[in-house]
Order: sequence, then C-alpha cells, then structure tokens
Amino acid sequence: MNKIVNKALFYKEWINVKWVTFLTIIVLFYFKVQGVMSVLNQNKITMRLEGKVWTDRWFNNGLYKNNSYFFVMVFVVVILTIILFLGEKTSETQGFIASLPFTRKQILLNKWFVGVLCLLISFVVAFIVLSLVYVINFNNLDATLNPYSDIVKWFLIDTLQYICIFTFMVLAQSFMGNSIVAGIVGAIILIVPAFIATVVQDVIVRGSNVSGNIYIIYDKVYSWSLIYTYNLTDQKWVNTEPNSGKEMYRTFYYTNYKLKLLILFILTCLFLYLAHVSYKKRNLEYNLRLIVFKNLEPVFSWGFAVCLGLFAGFSFKTDLSVFFILVIAFTILGYFLSKLLLKVLSSTK
Repeated sequence: MNKIVNKALFYKEWINVKWVTFLTIIVLFYFKVQGVMSVLNQNKITMRLEGKVWTDRWFNNGLYKNNSYFFVMVFVVVILTIILFLGEKTSETQGFIASLPFTRKQILLNKWFVGVLCLLISFVVAFIVLSLVYVINFNNLDATLNPYSDIVKWFLIDTLQYICIFTFMVLAQSFMGNSIVAGIVGAIILIVPAFIATVVQDVIVRGSNVSGNIYIIYDKVYSWSLIYTYNLTDQKWVNTEPNSGKEMYRTFYYTNYKLKLLILFILTCLFLYLAHVSYKKRNLEYNLRLIVFKNLEPVFSWGFAVCLGLFAGFSFKTDLSVFFILVIAFTILGYFLSKLLLKVLSSTK
C-alpha cells in the first residue's frame, strides 16, 4: 500500500480538497439530517393538534425524500474532481510532478484515494449523526416501520454511488485536458445512455400504435442505464398497521438493492482501471488540449454532433419526417461546432 499511496502526494491533494469535505458534510446535513428532523417536528405538531400518537414511517420519509439532493451531490462530486486536477493543468506543474520519483499510477491513485476519502468521511459523519438521531428518538418511532437498516442501506448505496460517479469523473479528466470542461462532459456522458433510450421510445411511440409493454421496457432500460438514479427510491401508500395512528402511510423503498450495489462496485473498478490506463499513456505536452488523445477527437466530435441532433429532434414534438430532418441538420451543425470547440478549447504548447 505504501508503494501506491505517497504521503507527500496525498497531503498535497488533501490540502486542496479538504474544504470540499466540509461542503459535502453541510449538504448531507441539510438534506438528510435536517430532512429527518423536519418530518419529525411536523409529525409532533400534527399529533399535538389531533391528539393522536403517530408511529408511522417519519424517519423513512425524512431520509429518502429530497429530490434536489441528487443534483446537488452530483455538482459537489464534479467540483471535487475539478479541484483535484485543475491546479496542475492550469499552472503546468503536472510535468514537474511527473519528473519527480512518482509513477503515473501513484499520481492518479493518490488523487482517487483523496477524493474517495473526502466522500467517505462526509457520509460516515452523516451516518453517525443519523444513528444518534435514531437512538435519541427511538421511543417516538416504531422500529418495525422505521428499521435501523434504512440508515445502513442509505449509507451503503449513496456512498458507493457517488464514489462510482467520482471515479468516472476521474476517467474523464484522464483523457481530457481542460479540467472544467472535462467535469461538465463527464457529468453529461453519464446521462447519454438514458437520453438515447428516451429518444428511441419517443420515436417508437410517434411512429406506431404501441402497447403498454413499451413503457414497461423503457422504464427498465432507463432505470438501469442512468447511474444517477440508482439511489433513488420508489414510494407507495400502504394500509395502516397496528398502532400506527394513521389510516394510510407513505413508505420509500429501494428496488434491486443488492444488484445495484454489485453493478456500482464493478463499474467503479472498471472506471478506475480505464482511468489508470488512460492517465499512464497521456502525453503531458497536450495537457491543455480539450481531448488529450488525437484518436479520440472523432469520438468526441461525432458523439457531440449526434447528441445535439437527437436533442433537437426530441425537443420539437412533430411528425417523424420533421424529426429526422432536424436530427440530420443539427447533427451536421453539431459536428462543425465540435470542431470549433476542439480548436478554441485546446492549447498545444
């Protein structure tokens, strides 16, 4: 382990991103700890007004309900990755570091370990505080309706998901030169598979009369292709249980929980391996280019062009003939725009 984690590199990276750790902790406290306490206080007020004792799933509801939380956390992960790579690329110190007795593997893995530590510390702190809240308010909740495993499940899947997303962002940084653009592009790439599935489903629905099965298939493809939604919970209204104090209560729950954990773990290992291979082969002289590898520029150009074309066709709800005309027109436009971006956002020293 000492051959991989270098104390000097680790300390340098940690100094740069330690403030992101505090930011992540604040985000988790606001959305999760405050979310649980808010639902608890609302229940207490309602119970006092109605004169009833509720033992419904207030902890479950407060922990899992916060849709904007997912967007904010992705933004924090993007910021974390940019900070880890921005300084060296813009100040041109990466060549100096590479000339020191550090391997490319050490440089990359130390960045990755620091980023993972940043996320891990934040989630562990939130997990401990949520556990304390659970214990302190244990008498005000029904352990059957609010099992402690809710906290454990949230901690495991959220921690692994954002480590997986962070690792993909590291991969994007390893084959792109501009750190800020790499963070933005990396975040967008993870949406592309689900976006393509949405466009395909839209084209099928427009072109023919389809049964409800197409929507079922689409929902499955969409949910499995979009990593951002792996920690998203489903909800349902359930009939009252003994001593719940309510006629109906809402509950949030994960679907395919263990399988999603396995997929996230495999993807994290795959992304880290590809990042290592890419970072090892990159030429530091092309550090400020938009795409470090020349043979990947056509992939960027056509990927950008096709996505722009599909987005244009999908945005205008018209018949299929107009849809394909828009796709072709904006794909051509997107190709020339991508070439312009490659020229403007690249710098060959």
